Amino acid sequence: MGRRRSRTHPADPLVIARRRAAERAQSREPANWGLDREAHRLAANADIETRADAAGRTVRARRLDVFDLFCARGRLSQGALDAVRRLQADVAVLHARAGGVAAYAERIDRSPSDCGLDERGLRAGRRTAKVLALTGQASARLLAVLCEAGAALGHGGDWRGLVQRETGERLADGQGAVLRAACENLAVAYAILDRRGPDRT
Repeated sequence: MGRRRSRTHPADPLVIARRRAAERAQSREPANWGLDREAHRLAANADIETRADAAGRTVRARRLDVFDLFCARGRLSQGALDAVRRLQADVAVLHARAGGVAAYAERIDRSPSDCGLDERGLRAGRRTAKVLALTGQASARLLAVLCEAGAALGHGGDWRGLVQRETGERLADGQGAVLRAACENLAVAYAILDRRGPDRT
């Protein structure tokens, strides 16, 4: 004996249309968007830090850079991470003042006011030069390259490739060790500048 099918009444087209219109309206509300949880579970996004709101929706995501990952794994001190962030902030100020690609366009009779550097940019440039001089030549060159890449590209790029190019280190553990040592050297350099005081930096 065959199974008896339950009788269903055909859905009202007007009810379906209203439901779809409500779903479309809800999807257009930014407060309902959140972030794609499935995308965050992909292996390529393992270095993304997410934050959820009270309802459990993912509302903020930030890709961790190599310095965050080292610090989270206990391989980099908080002081070294803070020093790197200070250097990155100054390099970002210099890039913002440079005016991007347009600044490379050739100009005739360029006055000092056309350079895009104000007092804040000049102070950032002086601090960067002084702290890198105290960091040590190899560490300074490596950190400058990484921070420049981050400011220009918006992310650090292939940090292992940059470390290998700058230092010649091919082993993965060695590349991490070289970078961590450079960050710790930078922290010491900032400590020296801070001890000197603002009038001497």
